[in-house]
Amino acid sequence: MIIPRLSKITDRTKMLFCLLLVLIVSYFTYFSGYNKPSTVIYDERYNIVHAERYLQRTLYFDVNPPIAKLFIALGEKIFAPNKNLDLSEHLNRGYVFDDITPGFSFIGVRFFPTLFAFLNALLFFLILYKLSKNNFLSLMFTSLYLFENSSIVHFRTAMIDSTMIFFSFLAILYFLYLYEKKKRKAFLNYFILGCLTALAAFTKLVGFICLLLFVFLLLKEINSKSLKNLRSKILCGFKASLSYLFAVFIIGFLTYYLHIVICTNIVLEEDNRDLPSKIGASKEYVKLIEEKDLANPLKLYVPMRDYFNYITAPQELLPELNDDINSTPLLWPIGIKNVIYSVFSDSDIGKDKNSYLKFQGNAVNWLMGFISIIVSLGLIVSRFIFKVKVSDKKTFNYILIFTSLYVGFMGAVTFISLKRPLYIHTYLLPLFFSFIIFFLVFNYFFQKNIIKKSKTLMLSIFLLVFLIFYVFCYTSPLSYAKPITYLECEKTKMVDYWEDDCVSE
Repeated sequence: MIIPRLSKITDRTKMLFCLLLVLIVSYFTYFSGYNKPSTVIYDERYNIVHAERYLQRTLYFDVNPPIAKLFIALGEKIFAPNKNLDLSEHLNRGYVFDDITPGFSFIGVRFFPTLFAFLNALLFFLILYKLSKNNFLSLMFTSLYLFENSSIVHFRTAMIDSTMIFFSFLAILYFLYLYEKKKRKAFLNYFILGCLTALAAFTKLVGFICLLLFVFLLLKEINSKSLKNLRSKILCGFKASLSYLFAVFIIGFLTYYLHIVICTNIVLEEDNRDLPSKIGASKEYVKLIEEKDLANPLKLYVPMRDYFNYITAPQELLPELNDDINSTPLLWPIGIKNVIYSVFSDSDIGKDKNSYLKFQGNAVNWLMGFISIIVSLGLIVSRFIFKVKVSDKKTFNYILIFTSLYVGFMGAVTFISLKRPLYIHTYLLPLFFSFIIFFLVFNYFFQKNIIKKSKTLMLSIFLLVFLIFYVFCYTSPLSYAKPITYLECEKTKMVDYWEDDCVSE
């Protein structure tokens, strides 16, 4: 009895060591120095104002749901580094340019997005471990997240994607736990999965792709041997769907209810874009505010209707978007149209150098992710069309699930792109799906070598991780706003079709 316990403790100790190592590396790549540079980056110009409006309890509309911006406001509330600054000009205008109030600190507004980015590394490792039960492989392939330049530059800002991906990873991790669990408590388990899905979706609507996790879990349960007749299958599906959808409704209701009861003041913006406008608050909504009746949940349908009208409004009625940087989702997997977030110079760094923040991915990661999608689609087609025998059914099923998540996401955003501009940072969630697929495909094809602990395979993995790290370092000046010359900036373009955003003067 002693030996098995020692063995179990040893394996657990290895896992804890891996988790600690992941957190240490993630701290330095994602969290350290997140408040720099002290300049407004990309969509921070809107999110900073949205967070301040929560603190000022001022009504606003936005296409994206409130959860991430509530966290941004919470960070600002906790640290309160700007409580003595006058931000009224930005609030009235509705967005911030580079003219942010002198002395403004980003410690508060960037805290939670960066914290979630830091913790995402831990969740990514746990997802890989749950799929493989292999500490070494999970640790090595977590480098795909730890050294991904595009997510580093995007997540170290007051933006919403890291929060959405945090809840998406939690939903995936809980799904994997349920998928391998033999007996499930239908209401409780599906309710929790629904809550996690809803938290992702009401952070950013594309998080609804996690709904497919529920579909795959339900299909497995319905097809299980324990349900022998049609009546039991229908009853199981009904109970599971009811608890799942109830959870989504509860989270959605509470999210917007919190948003609505906080935002009780009205400020008329200069451009009249929000209130009262074609797609802003209706007279009924304004009346509820004036009568201080927003806390009545029975009347929540009025503001909810106005928010739905805003989200579904024709593009020409929405705030102006930057058409110069939008791109088609079909070309995102190859890194098309990377976005320059900020370019600035400082007399202290030399007249020949500039600092850049650019959404540019780790070329090795993106290439492996793209190839893995092609391979996984080939595996699926060969299995279902040509009836090729599967060598590892469990791993193949996971490949099918995550490839479905990837294809479903890309199909949805491609449809959305027909109606409004989209930008490449939206690709981050399916990019991580492609990393997971790469990990699964690797395990599928090299299963025997992994079991044998082939030295050649281990060496190849170390070389791959080294290459990922090397390209990360090579691209890092664009991820951390390090001063570089025009020629140094040019050299970071590892793919010819990546656009030239370097400044020569």
